Amino acid sequence: MATREQLAKIFALESEAVRAEIDNLDRGAKRLGSLRDPEQRDADRHVGYAYRLLEAYGPTGTLNFEPGSEVREALIEARASEDDIPAIAETFRSESEGVRTDLRGQSRGRFLRDVLQRMAQVGLDDTGLNRDAASEEIFRARADAFLASADDPRKPSLHKLSRPQAPSPIEALAVAPPPQPQVIWTADASLQASSIPEQQPEIQTLPATPIVDVSTSVHDAAALGRTDLPLSRFDDEVDKMIANKGKEWTAETAADARVLVNLFRGILEEHGVTHSGQITQTHVAALRQHFNQVIPSWGRSARLRALSTKAMREESARIVEEKKAEGRPAKLGLAGATIRRHLGNLTHFQTHLQASNYTIADWTLKSLRPRKPKRGDVRHQQIKPGPDQVRPLFDLPIFTGQLNADKPEAHGDLVFHSANYFLPMLFTYLGSRRNEFASLMVNDIVLKDGRWAIDIKPNKYRTVKNTQSERMLPVPTELLRLNFLDYVTRLKQLGHELLFPELYSPFRKTQDLGDRFYKDFVRIAKKCMSDELWQRPIHALRHGFADTLKQEGVSEGVIEDLSGRLGNTETATRYTNPAGLSLLENILLKYPTITDHLEPRPIRLLPWVEQKLPPPWAGRKSGDRFGDKRGRRPKKDRV
Repeated sequence: MATREQLAKIFALESEAVRAEIDNLDRGAKRLGSLRDPEQRDADRHVGYAYRLLEAYGPTGTLNFEPGSEVREALIEARASEDDIPAIAETFRSESEGVRTDLRGQSRGRFLRDVLQRMAQVGLDDTGLNRDAASEEIFRARADAFLASADDPRKPSLHKLSRPQAPSPIEALAVAPPPQPQVIWTADASLQASSIPEQQPEIQTLPATPIVDVSTSVHDAAALGRTDLPLSRFDDEVDKMIANKGKEWTAETAADARVLVNLFRGILEEHGVTHSGQITQTHVAALRQHFNQVIPSWGRSARLRALSTKAMREESARIVEEKKAEGRPAKLGLAGATIRRHLGNLTHFQTHLQASNYTIADWTLKSLRPRKPKRGDVRHQQIKPGPDQVRPLFDLPIFTGQLNADKPEAHGDLVFHSANYFLPMLFTYLGSRRNEFASLMVNDIVLKDGRWAIDIKPNKYRTVKNTQSERMLPVPTELLRLNFLDYVTRLKQLGHELLFPELYSPFRKTQDLGDRFYKDFVRIAKKCMSDELWQRPIHALRHGFADTLKQEGVSEGVIEDLSGRLGNTETATRYTNPAGLSLLENILLKYPTITDHLEPRPIRLLPWVEQKLPPPWAGRKSGDRFGDKRGRRPKKDRV
């Protein structure tokens, strides 16, 4: 499926191309000493509204434009005139017919070529669903560009009249009162008051040219040679910012930054902003309010991600009302930690633009950023399941016997040695981060000092969080008993690189193997354990592991070494090395064995791993990816 970043890039590329085409037409008219006539501007407006309808309804070709219809009322509300409606309807039918025949494969016209070109530019697989998603971004980009160009350039833009504009530096000098002379008297203190007027003052005038302070106003930027950055080039600057961060940022951090900038651009477009020099504190506040008005799970919905920011808020409100009407729990607004992360990325982007000499205001996040929980409060917010609470997890069919490879939640006689089988044990007995173990390679299982160990270090599938995350951990005794080493040997015989190859898709350029495991395993656990499963179950295992060892009297320093965190004391950071394998092996014995009811089984790999095939979810085509039973929804059901 297309990612938010890929779709945002398609929108930016298409916007840039259409605006460049319109600019060329304007330049051509100016070269002849005129401007494009009103009829041409009207045509731009009709095309813009037609693409807005394509974005909203898809290329159905059967919309009703009669008086009283939903479509007509929507157009009037969007400031189209009654006289515009017939031309808009005809333009929509013409454009939708070409789009429809292209996307159905009945022709290979210009629109399909444009879609395939944009998909190739962002590395998007050519599938039916991806074509639809890319098409919607192209519709939105073209609608925005053509509607913006419909304004007569000889008239002032309406959004500029909607709020007062500060004068430019030159205008400010023209209207500012002349500087008053500063008088410095040098009279002797012994003189009488009556003699002071006879003393000639030294008159010191202020400099004629004002001194420009970078922090005073965005309108002083011209004096510093700064330039305005168009919204269409925001993605390019995000890429540069991420490149500058280098290894400081993980792939997940970079993805979060792209998401934030894409959201901020949506807010700016809502307010009629076209470049960085027009951004004010009002727009930052609007972004903050946006976070309060979307559902927490918006990022997991491809449909919501593809919407404009305004439509996203409206759809979130509708979903919440629908759930409340059905008696289901519903919530609007992102978590405080998520909002802090987004606003932190906004500050990074602001700083990057300032350092790159673009015009950008010095906005503040004071009172907008949610308060970070106090350290004492955090302790009570985190769930720390003990061994007794974790024990039922290993009664799932995944561990005791499932029906077949495709039905891991159904009880049967088969145990498949896989990520779903071994990773929950590794998280339980070692307390590591999700992606650290999900992205292990077979060669990371090593024999060191006569002990089998797991070598956690960066590899081509993921980085590690920080320097102290690179560490050597013992393979838990329980995994050795349950034939973990036989599993590693079998993967090596087949030529697999990854320890859990079913989490990897060869058809995707970027991916998070830990996230893939989470989606697979937690879905099954929720089905089988219902309300018994705690929140954030995989990360909760990490917390529970640390808490259990602490209650057993293990020092915090050793727990930090096991978990890959750096201690706060001089002893931990300067004077000692991380705990060795021998010590860690003895420490791990303090965690109770909660999988002793499982019997060792001969190694059985998942069929697609045994055959070295991509996993079922990683197919190139929608039918391969989702299975024959999962058909596509009709276009009218999708936003």
